Amino acid sequence: MKIGAISLGCDKNRVDTEHLLGFAVQAGHEIVNTLDEAEIVVVNTCAFLQSAVKESIETIFEARSHQNVKYLIVAGCLPMRYIKELTAEDGLREADAFLDKGAYDRIGEVIERLTKGEKPVLTAEGEYAPSNKRVITTPYHYAYLKIADGCDNHCTFCAIPGIRGAYKSRSIESLIKETQELIAQGIKEVILVAQDVTRYGSDLFGKSSLLALLKELVKLPVEKIRLLYCYPDQCSNELIDFIDAEPKMAKYIDMPMQHAADSVLKRMNRHDTEASLKERVAYIRSKASNIAIRSTFMVGFPQETQEEFDALCRFLQEVKPDHAGFFAYSREEGTPAARMKGQIPERVKKERLRKVIEVQSRTAEQRAESMIGQVVDVIYDGIDYDRQCFYGHTDRNAPEVDPKVYFHAKEQVEIGETYPVRIEKTVKLDLYGQTVENEE
Repeated sequence: MKIGAISLGCDKNRVDTEHLLGFAVQAGHEIVNTLDEAEIVVVNTCAFLQSAVKESIETIFEARSHQNVKYLIVAGCLPMRYIKELTAEDGLREADAFLDKGAYDRIGEVIERLTKGEKPVLTAEGEYAPSNKRVITTPYHYAYLKIADGCDNHCTFCAIPGIRGAYKSRSIESLIKETQELIAQGIKEVILVAQDVTRYGSDLFGKSSLLALLKELVKLPVEKIRLLYCYPDQCSNELIDFIDAEPKMAKYIDMPMQHAADSVLKRMNRHDTEASLKERVAYIRSKASNIAIRSTFMVGFPQETQEEFDALCRFLQEVKPDHAGFFAYSREEGTPAARMKGQIPERVKKERLRKVIEVQSRTAEQRAESMIGQVVDVIYDGIDYDRQCFYGHTDRNAPEVDPKVYFHAKEQVEIGETYPVRIEKTVKLDLYGQTVENEE
């Protein structure tokens, strides 16, 4: 049958979707690019926040509205978090089947049962073994490699441990094999993801083994390896030194700090302080390769005072992360923070979110303007037809999440290749330029 897929939420979910589609191909089904072509639609959902739950439900309704769709399969975090509610008599009737993360390799069985008139609900203990026919949904020169699932950090605001379970690393051997398969498909940049990549191997070897994994991966004929979601308390000097010294490592580290006030970090059950965060940043900044720092921060956490919020703003002005994302605290049922007294009104959260974005925007604008006149190496990712120019990312910008570099070329360019671009202007943090001859 013809299968279309919609993947919501994070890049870890995207990897699951790509493997699920691979299992569907192994079962003899055909993957199509649009819902108008699809007989079966798989919606791999996100349920991290209530806004994500709403988006998942709306997407399911929209997919169901296509008249040619015979069956709709709901996978991922939504059924894993709310399976009782979804399968109740007054539950989500638009779905014909539910599939949790441990049963993605049984998608062929689900489809067979659907064609027989059943409405299966499949769950499974543990993890699926990755498909060797993974269907890449990113541009064909970069892909995400999920090295672990679940989380043991138990931040008080986060529902992930309750949805995805305890931290579970994949073996180094399986990750090497999958990376080799990605390289064979033309992948040049591998982006490592997990809820916390820095705790990789702690469940297998009793200690973090991310460095051991990286030292094996850089032996492979891959051009670039990038790290996302590195927790600050686990970003060792040895890891930072390796990123700095190893040519195949992107000079980039995604390090979600969440806040800067010690009292808020403690209520979040984070293992950092303002001083330790500044120490981490200072050590990264000391490296000769000028490693870019990306982070995320939360405002409006329960009991957050004006003084604590002001401390966050001062921290941002001092530390000046290269890239940062911000979100307002969401009260998620089942989490310790949801039971805390002193919940912040929505209007206050929105105002603080606006202010903190304004603070970081000034830093980001100054940094972008400092790039004018410089020549940077840009990996060509695609064409923006509205802007009538090419776009890509640099070593210090992750694809899809960070500002882009838009450019015109004097010669023919090929997706996935790297080109020197002289920056001529900035627009809303994005850089614009023109390719130049290779310069020393």
